[in-house]
Amino acid sequence: MMLNESLYPLVSERLNKGAQITPRVESVFTITGEQGALCFDQVQRWLGLLSPSAQKLKESGILSTERTRKVIRPWIDRELVEYRVFYAKQKGWLWLTAKGLKYFDVPLRPYEPAPASLAHLYAVNTIRYLIAVRRPADQWRSERILRAEQHASKHDTKSTHLPDAEVITPSSGTIKAIECELTVKNETYLENVIFDLAANPRYNAIWYFLPPQVKTTVARAIGKLPPEHQPRFSLYTLKGEPYKDERKPVSPAGEQ
Repeated sequence: MMLNESLYPLVSERLNKGAQITPRVESVFTITGEQGALCFDQVQRWLGLLSPSAQKLKESGILSTERTRKVIRPWIDRELVEYRVFYAKQKGWLWLTAKGLKYFDVPLRPYEPAPASLAHLYAVNTIRYLIAVRRPADQWRSERILRAEQHASKHDTKSTHLPDAEVITPSSGTIKAIECELTVKNETYLENVIFDLAANPRYNAIWYFLPPQVKTTVARAIGKLPPEHQPRFSLYTLKGEPYKDERKPVSPAGEQ
């Protein structure tokens, strides 16, 4: 028996409700899986940046709270995404469950953030966003990706320090190590990391993002390097701006 064609729109509407993949959703949750977790406001900014109708956003560059909740709720309901508020009166965090990592084809181990790691994770996430805005052609490779590759490698690379991320510029083939240092608890360890990065021929440049109170300590450690290695290092604020007394006052937006 033939179905009444007038019923088709109603049937279609019912079947289409729920979580649906769009390029924007897929990109944001892939980024979430690669970074480990994103804070809610960072999800808002990524959804805004990748919006197909960015000019219609109420606030430039950021999706509203209500619309962001509408986007992520179906994925939480399907247990592909976890959401948790760690601190009272602060925004919550989202990360992919093991099921979500598989669903979005992110070949990394499941990760659940700990409160102690949130400040650093937030800062690194912000740097990734800044570079995506200022240098959209560049490719970001997170520490989770680097660690997975290191783990899969047959070579003994345990002694090699992994940066917080790598940024690859396809047009030139240059590779930059990204480090975010919010505090310095051990100057000897910091010096070892800087010497290790300087000795790694993979990196054409090393970009440090850090607050003013940490900048002097990091600069002092870089000053202990042989002179030929020091120019590869650049220091930036957590907002991505070069410090005024930098040897190379070039922002991530312009350096090639």
